[in-house]
Amino acid sequence: MKQENSPIYFITSNHSKFISLQELLQPLGVDLRQLDYDFDEGRGLDIQTIAKSKLSQAKKAFPNKRLVVDDRGFFIPALKGFPGPFVKLLLNSFSYPGIIKLMKGEADRRAIFLLRLAIFDGEKDHIFVANEEGFITDEPRGDNLHGWTELLYIYGHPSFPGRSLAELNDEEWQEYLTIIEKVDGLCDAAGLFNRCMKADNNRIQQAIIAREIIDLYRDSQDKNRDGCVA
Repeated sequence: MKQENSPIYFITSNHSKFISLQELLQPLGVDLRQLDYDFDEGRGLDIQTIAKSKLSQAKKAFPNKRLVVDDRGFFIPALKGFPGPFVKLLLNSFSYPGIIKLMKGEADRRAIFLLRLAIFDGEKDHIFVANEEGFITDEPRGDNLHGWTELLYIYGHPSFPGRSLAELNDEEWQEYLTIIEKVDGLCDAAGLFNRCMKADNNRIQQAIIAREIIDLYRDSQDKNRDGCVA
């Protein structure tokens, strides 16, 4: 790549999220820097479209730089996709018990975390797709958020039927992380960071990075079984 020794800029106003990703990528020799920008995200519900738009805006605002942006959401089919990309607004105003009330009597308990990670490597755009389908519990359960979002009180994974992720003990939590670290889209994203820096590109390292990227974004929301769209 033409800019293989240049910094990569993560466009976010969330400094804690930036620090987490910076610490994650330091072992790869990635010089990650933060830039803040007031994106026009519109009112659309398609987070892939939002992520592409944000990357396009970032490229215009910060030309000749390698860039990373993201967007994420939590979609409940029985509620016509609510809350979608508006998770923060939901938790600030409606909170997770409100979802339980809305889901009362619903047979379809599916819930889907979505992440779209958009990267401009200096030559072309890459959009990485990560989805994970779980379920909404019948009531808030558990008391261990493992440092993640409050949605874990009401969200479960098929590997642990009938239980919320907040009910998992530390050993079960590690088992869950092992399951989701196999997310193809995020492994591909980790590989791209490796290629950008000419770092070791072995699958073990990619899996570790993929898991850490999931950790990073899940405390704001999301994940996968789709793939990579370049």
